[in-house]
Amino acid sequence: MAADTLTLFCLVDGESTSNAFAVEIESTKTISGLKDLIKAKKTPKFDDIAANELTLWQATIPEEEEGIITLD
Repeated sequence: MAADTLTLFCLVDGESTSNAFAVEIESTKTISGLKDLIKAKKTPKFDDIAANELTLWQATIPEEEEGIITLD
């Protein structure tokens, strides 16, 4: 059985939602694998940060109110 591919939209803390970026990952992959993908996507900005040091949050950002972020 093939794994489903998820598209996740990511945003670095402190950046505008206009800087959000997408990563695609198989649903069977781990959080560690997701961190590796995010680090690779944010090269060179994250070059001096180890992937395992990234802190990930699930957040809901209403489109009409960019300044408000709800962490789940």
